[in-house]
Amino acid sequence: MARVGALPVGSQSRVRVTSRALGADRLLAWLETFPGDTWGERWEASGVEDAQGHWTDAAVQFVVQSASQPLSLSGARRVCGFGLDALLSLGVLRPGIAFLIRGRLKQAYVHVREMTDPELYARAEAYGRRTGARERHLADSLNHLARVTMNTGLPPQDMTPAHLVEYHRVVSQLVNARSLVLAFDMLRETGVFPPGTPPLRSHLHRGQRTVAELVDMYQVQCAPVREVLVRYLSERAPAIDYNSVVELVGHLVLTFWRDLEKHHPGIDSLHLSPEAAAAWRERARMRKNADGTMTPRSNPYAVLFVVRAFYLDIAQWAVEDPYWARWAAPSPVRRVDVRGSTRNFRQRQARMHQRTRVLAPLLPQLVHSVEARLRWAERLHAAVADAAVGSVFSVDGERYERVAAGVDALKGGRAGAGRLRVRRLADDALLDVTREEDEAFWTWAIVETLRHTGVRVEELLELTHLALVRHTLPDTGEVVPLLQIAPSKQDTERVLLVSPELAHVLARIVHRVRGGADHIPLVSRYDIHERVTGPPLPHLFQRHHGNDRRAMGSSTPGILIRQAVERLGLHGPDGQLLHYTPHDFRRIFATEAVSGGIPVHIAAKLLGHEDLNTTQTYVAVYQDDVVRHHAAFIARRRAERPGDEYREPTAVEWAEFDRHFTRRKVELGTCVRPYGTPCRHEHACLRCPALQPDPAQALRLAEIITNLHERLREAHDRGWLGEVEGLQVSLAGARQKLRQMRKLRQATIPLGPTRHS
Repeated sequence: MARVGALPVGSQSRVRVTSRALGADRLLAWLETFPGDTWGERWEASGVEDAQGHWTDAAVQFVVQSASQPLSLSGARRVCGFGLDALLSLGVLRPGIAFLIRGRLKQAYVHVREMTDPELYARAEAYGRRTGARERHLADSLNHLARVTMNTGLPPQDMTPAHLVEYHRVVSQLVNARSLVLAFDMLRETGVFPPGTPPLRSHLHRGQRTVAELVDMYQVQCAPVREVLVRYLSERAPAIDYNSVVELVGHLVLTFWRDLEKHHPGIDSLHLSPEAAAAWRERARMRKNADGTMTPRSNPYAVLFVVRAFYLDIAQWAVEDPYWARWAAPSPVRRVDVRGSTRNFRQRQARMHQRTRVLAPLLPQLVHSVEARLRWAERLHAAVADAAVGSVFSVDGERYERVAAGVDALKGGRAGAGRLRVRRLADDALLDVTREEDEAFWTWAIVETLRHTGVRVEELLELTHLALVRHTLPDTGEVVPLLQIAPSKQDTERVLLVSPELAHVLARIVHRVRGGADHIPLVSRYDIHERVTGPPLPHLFQRHHGNDRRAMGSSTPGILIRQAVERLGLHGPDGQLLHYTPHDFRRIFATEAVSGGIPVHIAAKLLGHEDLNTTQTYVAVYQDDVVRHHAAFIARRRAERPGDEYREPTAVEWAEFDRHFTRRKVELGTCVRPYGTPCRHEHACLRCPALQPDPAQALRLAEIITNLHERLREAHDRGWLGEVEGLQVSLAGARQKLRQMRKLRQATIPLGPTRHS
């Protein structure tokens, strides 16, 4: 108990110091009643950890009974608390993190900081204050570090990122661990962690799972089939990106095999009966919603093609590798089952084109609304910054009162220090002006960048300051700005010419992100599709999140655009509220580019498409565009043709034209040779491809064929060899015309009931 006296007294009362020593003595005496060789083992055996931060009745009763003077139950609990405070500060006990979170150990945190490394804690606190952290947020961050010490026995200077990551894993299940980000940064900035250590968020990301881990997520029951699935997917994985691997595993393992195991318990073969295959195909066309209802899939062929490819690949690999031979089986997805995929694709393409036709004309309204909101937010932000707390001012006819930050709750949270807040007097609504201005700016920046570039949302978020380059035209020597688009989907880098409008947007983004500094801050971006964290780069689309700077998340552009559309209240022809997505801007960009005269192959380069057909699926051609281009084509053709072809015909020419069509009718049908051309076969219609046979003359043609046979026989008998060759050509032509008549007769569909006399 001599060590208890070594604890810092500070402003503690003499009674509290005495109670601390007494409590530590009584608590250790109680722990001696439990089995174990160490105090830690006896602590675990006492069951206090399971009491969720509260003392057990056994501990309280022991303190009451062993007290030299009468002691109440509440007094005994206080004595236990004083004793635990002392034992934790001295490192005698190492409770679990859950106990430390639930317990009221504020004084113990102070003692731990004073007894481990007060200088390091002072530098960590100074860094927290430089970031503008609130007092409560700062205290929570320091307490997190103290808890790690109390749980592991390690002083802060011996902690590693792994210790805080494991601590976050437990704490995040109990309380909000947001302040742990600042605690992690404290150890980075004070030199405890090695230079270049990424932020805590980078350590918390799971990263890419192996193929076996992805398959095991769905708990396949049949071990041999699981091995086949893992081996097959491992063969396919190197050729596709990680996001496609995850999608492939979902289709093949969950939608196909786990569905079969659910409906056919004990199944262990890929060879399915016709009944089982048919039943699965019907189930594969449906999907389960969040509310448990089943609805048809918009594209059921995606799953069917994956399963069909699985079986066909195994059949092909079985020729080269004996391992696959035992698993080769007929595919449950037949060719006839996927014949409708082309029609489904065209229907989805038509819906996409119609969506583009609806959204494109309304884009100027959205752009104007976003710009107007940004100007309003900037005026409001400037007015609040110049106003004192409690003063009333007006912006655009609305009266506002500035209120102090961090006083009242705002939308479920608390405004941090340094944030600007107002109360709108018309409806008494609280507004976080700092957040309003930030969201208005980034909404404007996202909309403008997307509509001027047509980039994918992943490419937008990957833009860095390094992507802005200058290029000198070799012919004129003119220097033009270019935007370098990093590889996203096809791993193909491309550059876009920066228009004056886009240059204005990018310049404002750079100015804002730089924030008066010489360089843009370096931040790492986590790719949710590839499950990897990129290196620190000067990303253009980065924002403040509390005391941290982060690259904009993948869902943020969609959220900001949706909120802008909802504020504007854009409705479609059906009266429903419209919904813009970041990819809609890409389709609109492609449509406007091609409609404006850019060739499709150039538009494909701008969009980063390797296949022109992909670009054509993005282009929604309007009907008026078709008419306009067709009219322009006719005008160009007329300009290139001789002018006398478009003069008014004379009466003689009209008469000749009429006689041509009156002479078209021949014995076996109609002659369809073009006007003004002579008969190339000298009226030998059986040999002429221009003869369109009449099915009603089939009997007559049969008589001609019989006659030709007789003439051919006579020519052979009399030795007229020159005649034989001509008759054989005529006979072959007659037979061909007879076959055409029969096909025409079979293709004739009666339009109504036949009347018989």
